[in-house]
Amino acid sequence: MSVGSSSHPETPPAFPPLGKRIKVLMVWPKFPTSFWTFTGMIQVLSEKAIMPPLGLITVAALCPQEWTIRLIDQAVEDLRDEDLCWADLLARARRLGRRTIVGGPYASSEPDAALKLADHVVVGEVDEVFDNIARNLEDGTAKRLYTIEAKPDVARTPVPRFDLLKTDSYASMSIQFSRGCPFQCEFCDIIALYGRKPRTKLPEQVLAELDTLLSLGWKKQVFIVDDNFIGNHRLALELARELEKWQRSRGFPLMFYTEASMDLARHPALIEAMVKANFFYVFLGIESPSRESLVEARKFQNLVMDPMASLELLNRSGLWVTGGFVVGFDSDPEDIFEQQILFIERAAIPWAMINFLHAVPGTALYDRMKKEGRLIEASVHNSDSTPPNFHTALPTAVLRRGFQKTIASIYEPTKFYERAQRSLRKWGSRKPQRPAHQPTMGSIIKILLRSIWHQGLRSSYRRAYWKYFFHIVARYSMNRAKLWLGATILISGHHFIPYSKDVVRQVEEEIGTFGNEPLRVSHLDRTDAVVEI
Repeated sequence: MSVGSSSHPETPPAFPPLGKRIKVLMVWPKFPTSFWTFTGMIQVLSEKAIMPPLGLITVAALCPQEWTIRLIDQAVEDLRDEDLCWADLLARARRLGRRTIVGGPYASSEPDAALKLADHVVVGEVDEVFDNIARNLEDGTAKRLYTIEAKPDVARTPVPRFDLLKTDSYASMSIQFSRGCPFQCEFCDIIALYGRKPRTKLPEQVLAELDTLLSLGWKKQVFIVDDNFIGNHRLALELARELEKWQRSRGFPLMFYTEASMDLARHPALIEAMVKANFFYVFLGIESPSRESLVEARKFQNLVMDPMASLELLNRSGLWVTGGFVVGFDSDPEDIFEQQILFIERAAIPWAMINFLHAVPGTALYDRMKKEGRLIEASVHNSDSTPPNFHTALPTAVLRRGFQKTIASIYEPTKFYERAQRSLRKWGSRKPQRPAHQPTMGSIIKILLRSIWHQGLRSSYRRAYWKYFFHIVARYSMNRAKLWLGATILISGHHFIPYSKDVVRQVEEEIGTFGNEPLRVSHLDRTDAVVEI
């Protein structure tokens, strides 16, 4: 581990020691609407956000016990002046400005930019060294920049401070099993940030976190946030089997979902164990139907089996599939957009994330683009409609129009709900699978009425909505798993259909403003999280 940097002052001037009893306010920003925010869906549900800031509550668990910690998720509640004034140093250091610490993927990828925004920046994983940072803050020796190169043993990471959350405000809870991924995808920053050797928690750690959630009354979905849950498929299998035992002993109170690589289809025992542990669905990095583009991206794990056959196997075996797709590879042919649309329709993937390719700092793609003189240094990925930050093989105008066409096509209401119907038919739900404990009947009725009001009566897609509504009621009323997932997809239309129109409009505005030139945007929109002290 190396700490500090010669290019920045190690000790910021005029910051006095804080002492042992520090008051810390952790702030998680509200992010712009994207594929992942499910913003429209939240309007129908009783919660205020999809999932909580797992990173912040993990850092909170690393803080000294003497510290008093509060957390504000701006997706759940507003940040008020009195909240800021509650934290230490703000009154004494008003003339110096608020004292902040920034960490996370953005800070780790672009520390120089983060240093312009915060007093202290932490690069890397802080698990095993936060006690040193805490002491520096207490005694007044905190550095401007902490660069942590060592990868911590996550088997020593404590249970996150779930008690800091307003759990009723979230539709899903988050836990982490592993960090890192064994593959070498050229555009992926996960291997740059967390390494290619997956590090995992012990099964008993994960079960302790779940027991903590149960003790707080949580009985809904749990997202295992690993970028690749099966990075070490042997240990993932071990955990899945322990999760099944835990679920059975407690009456299956939780439902899981996660992210994984396409080679999950090569591990039938792992699929079976995940289904028995009550995993419902999985997000896959499918990326492209073009073999040449996958080879270019070094996405070799997607080529071991036929991609369509892999998806069919996973669906048939009990894991409903959603996935991510990328356009902008050098190897993409001009008809890549038609190929993407056709693939998504054939695979029957309702929730399909389409992104432009971006060269993220720290990745092999970034280094290659810089070496080839193709990188656009001032361009930053800050929204789902931001075009590539490098000069692409396909003309920028072709990319933008093709991207528009793809988003508009797959989220056209009739196509979206018809694809959803096909996906439910393909999904071979199993007896062990059951929805997480549902809200009260009164809450269900309120959600249904809000859905009918917003979607069935006031929306522009109400005809497609009602056709799908009656289909799932008639076909799956006796199948709890499919009825629950079918209803979830029904409500999700209130996010994806307006979201797609917004993205199409944003791209059109960018074309009008910038023509064929790549869009330049500010670094300010990419701050991950802020801790105020």
